[in-house]
Parts: sequence; structure tokens; C-alpha cells
Amino acid sequence: QKFKVDGVWSEETPLSSARPGENVLVKLSGAGMDEVQKGFVICTDPACRSVDKLICQIMVMDLPDQAKILTAGFKANFHAHTAEEEATVTKIFETTDRKGKVTKGARFANVGQTVVCMIELERTVPLEAFDDFPFL
Repeated sequence: QKFKVDGVWSEETPLSSARPGENVLVKLSGAGMDEVQKGFVICTDPACRSVDKLICQIMVMDLPDQAKILTAGFKANFHAHTAEEEATVTKIFETTDRKGKVTKGARFANVGQTVVCMIELERTVPLEAFDDFPFL
């Protein structure tokens, strides 16, 4: 959707512009409170990249008591910047254990392993590719 920015403030000081990552208050004309949520991104045309599926590398730090292993179908909360979305692991490509042993085509992962997997999100989230911004 398209809205008009009527004003931008930082700690009650009006601004003529803001840079990515700054915490600002933005007044939008034509937008209701139900149309703006935490994690939304303001961008120009063309719109920024947003995805509902991603391939990522994660470290399994902890699992709930009812899930002893991480498998395809595992549900979790995905956090990127201030966005929070429900997510499902749809495929595991490989795991790496603490000793560095890589298992391609693994069917599950345990706590302490690094996993390369595909995650599907409930809604689209604005993300940049690792290749474009490896320092993030």
C-alpha cells in the first residue's frame, strides 16, 4: 500500500529525513492504526526485497521439552530486526556438529548443531541477502 509521510521526528525534534536503522516517529496520512505494525518498513518504489521463504544457517541453542530434535515441520518464532513472524522449518539441507562433521541431507538436528535449512514464514518480511550484506 502507498501512504504519504506527513512528518518525521526523533525525540520530539522534527527531521527532514531519517537514515535506515534510526528510531523515529513517522506520521502517515491515509494509514489507520491497524495498517501499521512493528517491523514494517518504509521504502521507495520499487519496494524493498521481502520474502516468505528463506534458506538460512541457524545454531540450535535450545529446544522445547516436547521436541527432543529439530525436524522438518518444526514451528518457531522468526525474529529479524523488529519483525516477529511464525515460522516453519520445511527442509533441512545439512547439519554440522560441534566437532565440525557435516552431514548432508540430514533429517534432524540436535542442540549444539549448526543447521542449513529452509524456513517458511506466515507473512512476508523485508530481508537482505547475506551475499549483499555479509557484515550484518
